[in-house]
Amino acid sequence: MEEKTNEIDEGIGYVGYGEALKLICDNVKTVGVEELPMALSVGRIAAEDVIATVSYPSADVTLKDGYAVVSADVAKASVRHPVRLKITGSVYAGSRHNLKVMPGSTVKVCSGAPIPSGAEAVVSEELCEEISPDEVLVKADAGRGRNVLVAGGEVRAGHIIVKKGGRLLPGYLGMTAAAGINQVGVYRRPATAIIGVGDEVVAPGADLNPGQLYASNLVTMEAWLVSFGISSTASIANDNRAAIKNALTRHIKDADVILTSGGAWGSERDLVVGVLDELGWREIFHHVRLGPGKGIAFGFLEGKPIFCLPGGPASNEMAFIQLALPGLLRMCGDTKHPLPTVTARLGENVEGRHPAWTEFKDAILSRDAQGDYHVRLYKHRSRLQAIASANGLLCVPEGINSLSAGEVVAVQVLIPPD
Repeated sequence: MEEKTNEIDEGIGYVGYGEALKLICDNVKTVGVEELPMALSVGRIAAEDVIATVSYPSADVTLKDGYAVVSADVAKASVRHPVRLKITGSVYAGSRHNLKVMPGSTVKVCSGAPIPSGAEAVVSEELCEEISPDEVLVKADAGRGRNVLVAGGEVRAGHIIVKKGGRLLPGYLGMTAAAGINQVGVYRRPATAIIGVGDEVVAPGADLNPGQLYASNLVTMEAWLVSFGISSTASIANDNRAAIKNALTRHIKDADVILTSGGAWGSERDLVVGVLDELGWREIFHHVRLGPGKGIAFGFLEGKPIFCLPGGPASNEMAFIQLALPGLLRMCGDTKHPLPTVTARLGENVEGRHPAWTEFKDAILSRDAQGDYHVRLYKHRSRLQAIASANGLLCVPEGINSLSAGEVVAVQVLIPPD
């Protein structure tokens, strides 16, 4: 018995967390490309280089209201010694004109207006005094190019605005629109099916019999997916082979990926992997040296990824966040881990499960007056309270026995601290 316990403690026959994550990322694929209007593309991943079709601005334009001038005319202009120039016309943003600035003359321009030919700079309106409709006193110099945005100064035709695999953020989308593009190709997000497995599991809102529990895992996973813009459908299957098989075969037709919750560990009542074996799935791994969350299995059925997650809330959450969710985002074209990471000073000693394992612990992340992060363990005994209230996840990585108070450690951020 002692030998068996040691094997479990050391995770013999299990894959390491890093290896499991790499196997997922190496095996899952994107699920196609769709063309979307700009406003609907925010946050999506570009499926191709986004290349400007026109330059912006299309012509030299003024950055300020003022007077377009020949720089030499106003080189010595000052408040005490203003330069008198003749006004030969006015130009407004979006207007067409054939005005030209000759030495000794100027054209009045409004912000965004095209620069008249012959002009080299613009003197701001507040530095000038219009003494009649035909004359102005210029009280400051303006070197070549002052207050002028040259053609293509923001973006040039042929310039790559966002590279393939880049995230389309609002600012880039605005630049893309300015560059003459109204639709972009983005990776499609996978249609996801979530199956809760267990005779004791009941859909939220239904009647609850003694010994039964509501399917909180399904709601938590659905909420995570929604936060990343991934659509999902959820259902519950009784804990028998026929019901599990029916749920898998029903969802595999329309879903791009399936997540199961419960029935993943391997006891006589944990049937999901056995049913998948009967259906001929291609198992990539089953059991990971990850605490909590070791019972996760991953493979492919009819070419579609299947993540079999444990049913215990803590194990389900960690297997989902650390392995399933990164895989789903990879299917969206996103290569980053879903949770940002910060470094924080540890406020207490933390023991790991075993140096062969990677362990994630619920944590409370805070910032001091100087903006530095500090972290301590979240110690509420309730698993659901921890999932709801912890704002960070502290990792004791494989190969490490423990972490010491005062160390600077990496912490995944669930909720940014105030």
